[in-house]
Amino acid sequence: MQASKRIYCSFLLLIVLGGMEKIQAGGDFDSFLKPLFAAKCIKCHGGGKKVKGKVNLKEIRTEKDFLARPKLIKELIEVIDGNDMPPEDEPGLEVGARPKLLAALKEMLAQSTSGKKAERAQVRRLNRFQYNNSIRDLFKLKKDVFRLPEKLMTRQGNYLAQGDGKMPEKVEVACLSLLEQGGFRDVAAFPRDLRAAHGFDNQANQLTLSPLLLDAFLRLSVSVLESPDFNQENVGVWDELFKEPPAGARMEEEVSKRLEPFLKNTFRGAVDGKTLSRYASYGLAKIRQGMPFTLAMKKVASAALSSPLFLYRYSPEKGGTDQLELASNLSFFLWGSIPDPELLRLAESGKLADPATLQKTMERMLADPKIERFLDTFPAQWMQLENLLAVTPDPKKHRLFTLDKNNPASLQMVLEPLLLFDTVFIEDRSVIELISPDFSYQSDFLRTWYTSDLKVPKIDNSQRAEQNRAWGKQRKDLAAAIKAARSDLDALITPVRQRLLGERKREAGSKKPVDLKPYAAWEFNGDLKCSLNSLHLKSHGKIQHKDGMVVLNKSYLQSTNLPIDLKAKTLEVWFTIPDVNQRGGGVMGTQGPGDFFDTIVLGERKPRHWISGSERFNRTLDFPGS
Repeated sequence: MQASKRIYCSFLLLIVLGGMEKIQAGGDFDSFLKPLFAAKCIKCHGGGKKVKGKVNLKEIRTEKDFLARPKLIKELIEVIDGNDMPPEDEPGLEVGARPKLLAALKEMLAQSTSGKKAERAQVRRLNRFQYNNSIRDLFKLKKDVFRLPEKLMTRQGNYLAQGDGKMPEKVEVACLSLLEQGGFRDVAAFPRDLRAAHGFDNQANQLTLSPLLLDAFLRLSVSVLESPDFNQENVGVWDELFKEPPAGARMEEEVSKRLEPFLKNTFRGAVDGKTLSRYASYGLAKIRQGMPFTLAMKKVASAALSSPLFLYRYSPEKGGTDQLELASNLSFFLWGSIPDPELLRLAESGKLADPATLQKTMERMLADPKIERFLDTFPAQWMQLENLLAVTPDPKKHRLFTLDKNNPASLQMVLEPLLLFDTVFIEDRSVIELISPDFSYQSDFLRTWYTSDLKVPKIDNSQRAEQNRAWGKQRKDLAAAIKAARSDLDALITPVRQRLLGERKREAGSKKPVDLKPYAAWEFNGDLKCSLNSLHLKSHGKIQHKDGMVVLNKSYLQSTNLPIDLKAKTLEVWFTIPDVNQRGGGVMGTQGPGDFFDTIVLGERKPRHWISGSERFNRTLDFPGS
């Protein structure tokens, strides 16, 4: 969608905030809470033979009874604040009663827990968005691990990185949430996150880790590292973590040296020697069993990604907030991912909590391209915009809303509030503009949708018939012109074709047939020798023989001179592979004086689909006969 900013005079929007009465603790239970429970709650929670939800409010007769049950008070606050109580099929609360009720319950909760030892903070596991971003940052991946339907807006331009504090007048954005594409191949599904009542998916009571979930995360981490897309091309840390070490390297030192920074980033803090030794020993055991180094390191990385130290976000047992926790909280809130090395360095040095350092750090994080993740998640969850994509208006009244079922109008409507939030963020505008802005980003489609009655225009049949007659005459004239041009072309080509065919017929008996045997053949069985003659290859640069292939590593191979003179483009290359699943490819050419005389591209365009040759210059595209 191409949207442009529209400035308009906003209507005066009167926002009436319910008066927040000051709640006095003394007497509130008897004068307010107890009568309200009797009128709205006890019918289901204590008034009959069956008590719903195992909550019996009839048993609570005094304020002392109520204060003795802080967990119940907390649960009441959650269901009332989330509009889960009273249920839809029961009479609701009177206007203004809900804020007063919540304030009273919160005051009661504060009293009931005063002087008591605070409960340990609930641990929270990473949700799908955070898991995806953390994996992407850990391995410096070039694309997302999962398809992310929760990312409601994809920005085509890089206006977030301009750094001039100004939003462009026109932007290119799109909502791709309904497309079934993206992510790594063959990756297991992420265990489904439960969205809490307020719309956010980072609430502790919804992000637990049961034994069944733990098993699902074990399978998930293995599938990520074993995906065909998890390769040297897509993984930015491949050389530092997975690449085979040089010959003669001490394997114990090599494995530990590579794992220490990886585990530090994965577990978001310094790793003790015992933990490092445990993971290194696991990898070394696999290598000693004959497993290739790269695969063994993938196994170790999978194990680390299955650890609660990666999957959980938790507070220190000693209570309070240490600086590593501060770094983690900042990073997951603003970047939706693990802290970067600079954040960890400041936290470990004890400098992160310093007000000046913290201010500078937050400014750096807000200017980082990863801030896009905050803009992808916070406004969408805050405004619960996913619900907009699920809207299905009455088709009898709004037939055009889903005229194209794959592209409903909501795909463009959802972009409006997100672009508004982007603008407020980038231009540092007042948050009031989120409620009463004097501009909006709208595409041509939305402007038409909002301002037009969308009625089909009346058709003038006589005018259409006249237009059809004119088009019909034009088609006949063009057909006649094409026929005449083809006749003229045949008159030119036919005599030449007949002459050439006659000459070839006369020469056929005097020339020997061309010998189609190859001039050279190379099997790459650990060497570069030619099996037909002495046209052996010589490597220019460092190469590696692996699985029946020659890995060039930016090198090239060159043969000795051919025993013939080439006078025409007659190069033909054949190759055989024992397994169609083998990866590879390359280019072969003949070189005359000065420059290349001819080249042929051969290789794997996509899995199990090898191509050779080219269609004009489209060497990277499939074409008929490829």
